[in-house]
Amino acid sequence: MKCYFQGCTSIGVTKEHIPPKAFFPDNEKEQLLTVKSCTEHNNAKSKDDLYVLAQVCMNASPSNRAREIFLEKVKPQLDFNNAALRKLLAKDAVKLQDGSVKYDVDIKRFDDFFTALSCGIIFKSCGATLPNNFEVNHIYPNFSSQQDNYLELEIEKFYQGKPMTFMEFGNPNTKNERIYTVEIFGIPEFKSSLTIVHLFFGKFKVISMLTNKM
Repeated sequence: MKCYFQGCTSIGVTKEHIPPKAFFPDNEKEQLLTVKSCTEHNNAKSKDDLYVLAQVCMNASPSNRAREIFLEKVKPQLDFNNAALRKLLAKDAVKLQDGSVKYDVDIKRFDDFFTALSCGIIFKSCGATLPNNFEVNHIYPNFSSQQDNYLELEIEKFYQGKPMTFMEFGNPNTKNERIYTVEIFGIPEFKSSLTIVHLFFGKFKVISMLTNKM
């Protein structure tokens, strides 16, 4: 079987977890979804997994599940490898007047992560890779405010709830709604642009816009 990633023609010789294993407790492995992946696309994203997970957990707080996953999966890695993850998260952080800390976000890492996740979700839903004529972009409502980006917030409001029947592209059958849920809006068989709404811990939302450029 071919690799799940858009435009890749290599054979899938390994499994890619969507979302990654790091997002789930060790005793809930049966709830993991996988797709076939080539070695390149399996390894390329792994460097971003913990960084994205840490940021998602911090922005999903005080969700109990987000705190649990942060303590189990992220905290033990903060001081590993000369505290590389801690330094990465703290880079360009700003201490606010109320004593809290505002952490900078590496959007490039987020974009790479969610492009791979979106490709995996599409493949899991319909058994086909995202066609090359689709352009992928992501919106991060948790990083925006009404003053920052009104359009992004309006898009978030539009894509709420379940898609109408004719816009039900497919269902990857996620199994742990307290950690991750996903809805795909779009006409099946890639007959329209697609929108994927990812939701982590019931609080952290990402909207992936897969635009048909044809």
